[in-house]
Amino acid sequence: MARLRINLDDGVDPLDVGAAVEMLDQAVYAKVSPLVVKLLGFSQDGSLVGQFSGFMHGEVIVAAGHMQGFCGKPLGSTSPAVAFKARYPTDGFEEDLEVVAPSPPGNVPDLILLKGSRSATSLWSTDLEIMASVYALGYTGTENKPRCSKGSLSSTMPGSVAITAHADDGFSGGPVVDKHGRLLGVVKGALGTTIMRIGITPNHDLHTYLLQAGYPGLI
Repeated sequence: MARLRINLDDGVDPLDVGAAVEMLDQAVYAKVSPLVVKLLGFSQDGSLVGQFSGFMHGEVIVAAGHMQGFCGKPLGSTSPAVAFKARYPTDGFEEDLEVVAPSPPGNVPDLILLKGSRSATSLWSTDLEIMASVYALGYTGTENKPRCSKGSLSSTMPGSVAITAHADDGFSGGPVVDKHGRLLGVVKGALGTTIMRIGITPNHDLHTYLLQAGYPGLI
């Protein structure tokens, strides 16, 4: 029987590996970023309170529930956010949003559903696997295109699902996906600093929340 022989002395060109990784990263970003929406929170008097992220799922926008009632940085420095606008990445279009499923008491889970005039194909979901490569997408500062931060799934413990990656201001509510662009969860956690350990609301909690709100769950 003939056997396949691999000449290990030839090695692997690191440039080839690097190029392949870069192509994968770009493919994930190209697939997910058009769904990631910049969210602006306003107080009752129309003052801008905070900037957040969300992503389109069918006819709704999924975001982090703690942005409803968010009171600025430091917390309590402004009136709470009670109204929201979306700014879409593909063309910069901006519109008012309706809250169709408010944040639950205590922000558990840390989710909210909003609705504008646009809809999109939903992301597929997948199982959480410890140490799997992940990508967190969200907005920072005044930028109108989402950024992508790569890391790994560091904890799958119930109530403390987390990833290890950078998360800048405004990433809260953004999607966390795997290398195939499949949804793992939603970014939550503190706003206002760059951190390496990010808590996420896992996809199975989002699935349940969507169904309870009367919308299709995750696939």
